[in-house]
Amino acid sequence: MINRRSLLKGAGVVAAGGAFTAAPAPASADSRRRTAGHAHAGGDGRAFVDPKGPRARVFDLNDASGDPDGLFATVHALLSTSTVVTGLVTTLNSDDPSSTPATDGVPIAREMLRLMGLSRSVPVYAGSDVKLANRTTPAPSDGARALIAEATRTDTSLPLYVTVGGNLTDVASAYLMRPDIASKFTLVWIGGAPYPAGGREYNLFQDPIAAQVVFNDSTIPIWQVPSNAYAQNAVGITELQLHVKPHGRIGAWLYAQLLNRLNNPPQGFPNLGEQYVLGDSPLVLLTALTNAYDPTGSGGVGSAQYDTMYAPLINTDGTYQSRSSGRQIRVYRSVDSRLIFGDFFAKLALHYG
Repeated sequence: MINRRSLLKGAGVVAAGGAFTAAPAPASADSRRRTAGHAHAGGDGRAFVDPKGPRARVFDLNDASGDPDGLFATVHALLSTSTVVTGLVTTLNSDDPSSTPATDGVPIAREMLRLMGLSRSVPVYAGSDVKLANRTTPAPSDGARALIAEATRTDTSLPLYVTVGGNLTDVASAYLMRPDIASKFTLVWIGGAPYPAGGREYNLFQDPIAAQVVFNDSTIPIWQVPSNAYAQNAVGITELQLHVKPHGRIGAWLYAQLLNRLNNPPQGFPNLGEQYVLGDSPLVLLTALTNAYDPTGSGGVGSAQYDTMYAPLINTDGTYQSRSSGRQIRVYRSVDSRLIFGDFFAKLALHYG
């Protein structure tokens, strides 16, 4: 079973928004993690470990009490060694009928870590249980404060990705509490309707005001994966039965979470038949699995394709209003689902075979 504290000494990268380029990183809380019996290049039945250690940090926000796609993506991130997950924040979601959906996600995330043998390795924080009331007032939470603490660390040179597979409430709140953190991380967000029009989309409409804070008001670097791109991550239920369920307690648990979702869908949820969209999985592709030579496909050889554009204004109805100035963001139009699921299934099999 994997020991997350077993990561090798890290190698830094030039910048969170740029190509991964090896550069010596000072010893830190991240880079001092070692592999106990896993420092090898594969070939002996054990999972490959990046020999140069993690090249970036990942601080993960997801709606653990909602759609289980976030749980699959988080397990995948935790099994990846090119990045190190430094914290998990459970966020609000409209699928949880209680008044404390973010808080409800904490025991779920902790159970996931326990089944992976990582209970003492990764801290879990509750995000806000309420949406933002306006664009100037944060909704303080342990999750937002933890994000600020991670963004302002001085004991590591590893760049930081804040990956979000849900609403932007806690990112917006952290920014409103400490606007100076905007330059200290890259936001990788699963959300928003397709361009150029935009419109209603699940993650954005969890908290549209928070999306307005992040897009309209902040200067946070953004890599956005809208619904037309994340919907490409469809996988057969039978594939998950074969490649996920048999692999350890965590595999059986993930598969059970998915079946529970299918058997007890939110009100108005359609019959999905034999496939499911694990839409949060590009978070791992764009961090741990990024191609060092053409990291985001801009040269046409990478495993994800994106457009660079000025960050749009997001209207209250989720539509986009284009701008001709300001900061530029990346908007992905395709992702490599073969790489995502091939890597995930292989890691599960090798770690929990």
